[in-house]
Amino acid sequence: MKKLIYILLSAGLCTSCNFLDTEIYDNPDAETIYQDETSCMSGLAGVYDVLGYAGAYGQYLWGDLDSGTDILVYNRSYGKDNLQPNLYTHNNTDGYIKDCWLALYDGINRANDFIDLINQRTDEQCGSARNKKMYIAEARALRALYYMNLVAYWGEVPLRLTPTRDLTTQLLEKSPQEAIYAQIIRDLKAAESGCLPADELNAPGRISRTTVQALLARAYIWQSGYPVYADTWEEARTYAKKVIDSNLHHLYGETDPAHQGYRDLFINMCSNRYDLEARESMFEVEFYGNGMDRSNECGKVGLYIGISQGVTTDPDVPYAYAWYDATKILYRLYLEDGLESDRDAEREYKVNVAKDKGDQRRWWTFADYTYKANAKTGKIEKNYLTDANLTSANNYGRTGNPGKWRAEYDPVRPWARNNSSINFPIMRFADVLLMFAEAENELNGPTDECIKALNRVRERSNARTLLQGEAGRTDNKENMRQLLFREQTRELCFEVPRHMELRRRGEQFYFDRIRMLYDQTAPENPNCGASSATVGYERSDVRSVPAYNISERNLYLPIPQCELSTNTICKQNERW
Repeated sequence: MKKLIYILLSAGLCTSCNFLDTEIYDNPDAETIYQDETSCMSGLAGVYDVLGYAGAYGQYLWGDLDSGTDILVYNRSYGKDNLQPNLYTHNNTDGYIKDCWLALYDGINRANDFIDLINQRTDEQCGSARNKKMYIAEARALRALYYMNLVAYWGEVPLRLTPTRDLTTQLLEKSPQEAIYAQIIRDLKAAESGCLPADELNAPGRISRTTVQALLARAYIWQSGYPVYADTWEEARTYAKKVIDSNLHHLYGETDPAHQGYRDLFINMCSNRYDLEARESMFEVEFYGNGMDRSNECGKVGLYIGISQGVTTDPDVPYAYAWYDATKILYRLYLEDGLESDRDAEREYKVNVAKDKGDQRRWWTFADYTYKANAKTGKIEKNYLTDANLTSANNYGRTGNPGKWRAEYDPVRPWARNNSSINFPIMRFADVLLMFAEAENELNGPTDECIKALNRVRERSNARTLLQGEAGRTDNKENMRQLLFREQTRELCFEVPRHMELRRRGEQFYFDRIRMLYDQTAPENPNCGASSATVGYERSDVRSVPAYNISERNLYLPIPQCELSTNTICKQNERW
């Protein structure tokens, strides 16, 4: 899909240079566009294109708007008094909030416009009846995805289902979350049969049938939580099981004990290499180039969230801002649930500092090195953590740059300071397995099916296999519920909207988890070897600022002022 967008941009830029001879128009005539298969696919590419905006998955949805949680925090001490959402110092004129809102509604309006016009076209104009159904299906699935992000960050929002071509259709009240979820589910159900199978698309840049089913599972799980409590666990289980039973998706490297599947999955993602065998990555936002040529389909993955490198004199090592840190709250999760006994726990904390032992996700999610200039050669080298560093991490909890996406694997040269071609995953098969396990547990408790799905994810990462009936883990529904929350965090951190994952488990849970950032008590694990270890950070540390600033109004983002000014019947969110 990103290649198609690039070709379209290039074609537009390579037309006659004598632009004075070109007829000027505001918008193409609705009667003359989408007359053949190529132009129809171009229109669909435009609906996809918004996913890559900085206000969407280009930056804000995983960075500026979803940090400031228990697992990912802004790390610049000089900016601790900034007015920004991840410090909870924002108001409804904030630029990040405005740009994200406008991007998501731009995507929705493009989808609405495209669906409206394609419905007016004949099968022949679309290339075939199958093509027409596919175009509409993918556009409806994208519209559902844009609304899923709106409900995840704002809650109640205007529900726009027809093209907004002028201000006469601008006035619209907010819809309750129940109505928004109902529309999301209608769109996805309508899209299920029209989207192509994953093995026919053979690339994760477009929405396949199984991706639609996975998004349905996610929507049903989200609405089963706070504040809707729809109790649609059965539906969530059904759609997650459809993906599993399709046998089109597997965990990358899970059948090879010597394969570091989790790490290699992200190395491939950073390297623009698609795995078309396991197909664990089911749907990615695709980015292209480095922004130095005529197209700009770039993102910030690996640069703004990545491993810090601030030297520009070595062309062989990429520059990366790395504005965010993964927290010691997250680090300690990788030391839990994988140990046989208290004796093993004590050894893990005090003796075993080998990076290749235990949960392999730990030292990929967290960078195990920093960059350092060689004083003699001036070249940038990796400075790996020592055994003392690793022992300290186990004792105190590690705070460090997220290493999930690493700019060093970006194949586009030259590297750019503000642009990368690294894709961002919206849905992975690991997520589907964990959604199935969660739904199964809510319906039937920790059954064999539930534990089997969970163990597939754990075993791929070299975490200990869990058994039926383990005290405090798999012996009842509540313990399993808590274990699954921790496992989802370990596996999917920085991918699935964290604010949503916290909020759906309850308002109190949401605030309690974020306020852990200033918790000065000792960690719950009694085997931690350092008496001065704390759960959170001191008041002087910028990483604690979100916990001090967050208040009841920060349960959702405010409706941006740009919307309230043009849509005067849309009321501000409660508490704002």
